Amino acid sequence: MLYFDDIRPGEAMRSPTYLIDQGEMVEFARRWDPMSIHVDPDAADAIGGVTASGTYILAVKSRLLHELPETFAIFGSAGYDEVRFHEPVRAGDAVHVVMELLEVRASRSKPDRGVVKLRISLVNQNDVTVMSHLDTLIVRRR
Repeated sequence: MLYFDDIRPGEAMRSPTYLIDQGEMVEFARRWDPMSIHVDPDAADAIGGVTASGTYILAVKSRLLHELPETFAIFGSAGYDEVRFHEPVRAGDAVHVVMELLEVRASRSKPDRGVVKLRISLVNQNDVTVMSHLDTLIVRRR
């Protein structure tokens, strides 16, 4: 468990790899984001085939965060900024998370916690970043 006091800006962590499954990806889209480019191969043909929905990509990223070697002692997230989908994700892609620790700031009003800023990237098998965002966490102090 990583506490605020353990976090060093400049360090990074990498998750294990997750293989994007066609059935899971399409079923998720059918339920939560049924745009034709996410569920219909004929409609998606013009863009090179069915692509994963952004919501699915964020769900995969969230799952992979729980696979990191260490987790944070968090109170919660203060929010995401600069969410970007850089490249399409497709069935058969093998993705992993890279989490870079950017900044730490002790809370002035609550001495039991601090604020941690991170860059979270989802990277495919070709070492291409397919999604990224900044995250601000509220993390417990020791």
